[in-house]
Amino acid sequence: MYRTALLAIIIAASISNCCADSSGRDNITFTDAPYTVAIVPGSDASFDVTLKNAGVGYVDVNVIVRSVPDWILVNGTNKLRVIRRGGSITYPITIHASRGAPPGTYQFEIADQSMADRRTWVPVDVYVLKEGETAPARIEEAEEKVEGKATEEKIVEITKSSPELGFIRVRSYPSAADVYLDNVYQGATDVDWFWIYNLTPGNHTVSLEKYGYERYAETVSVSEGNMTVVSASMSEMPTIPSETVPKKVPAELIPLAVSLLAAAVITIAIHRRNRNK
Repeated sequence: MYRTALLAIIIAASISNCCADSSGRDNITFTDAPYTVAIVPGSDASFDVTLKNAGVGYVDVNVIVRSVPDWILVNGTNKLRVIRRGGSITYPITIHASRGAPPGTYQFEIADQSMADRRTWVPVDVYVLKEGETAPARIEEAEEKVEGKATEEKIVEITKSSPELGFIRVRSYPSAADVYLDNVYQGATDVDWFWIYNLTPGNHTVSLEKYGYERYAETVSVSEGNMTVVSASMSEMPTIPSETVPKKVPAELIPLAVSLLAAAVITIAIHRRNRNK
């Protein structure tokens, strides 16, 4: 009788290990780093950071900061959000520069924080503009190191050839997404930037579509002789679970199921022993 009960408990424990959802170790990473923000002293500037869960299970995560200059205030990083397996989530972050912020380029760091993954610190470059200065129509310093002078010369050439028009650079995560400008097809993104030239100043809507991902749309303002950057992090469409796939037993019900199964086995064993007397 006791051997039968022990065997039942072992079997039930094995079933619980199969049915329970084990999150394991998650890999939370920033998909659109590094970040560069231009700001005027005494004002606010916003930028988005995107975190992707490349592990398994659902993870609660927020963004933390360090090495922040005294004259910068960072908001929006203390929101705890849930990222599903294979999913991404975007954090809108706002920084405020005091009126006495000295012009120049400064840096602080941000990282993901969760119970399932170690922190990964990435830099945020803050470009403090001088009085009357506008954000330069060039790529960020981190990208200049990779792309070199060719991109700078290309931007200068575009600006000189059409000083009364603007242009847009688009990059998508993942790549190979169809690009539309004001609902007119322009082409597809690659691992490099996708360019849209000779745009009239004003508001334009840039949208991206890719099979298996939700449509991305952003309205941007284009100015004369300047570049507007669109960095699109596309979210995967949620998958509909098949009705034929058995549902997992909720973790909180497993101890009860084990107890009931063991009690049933013991009851049957006692009943059979009484019958054999």
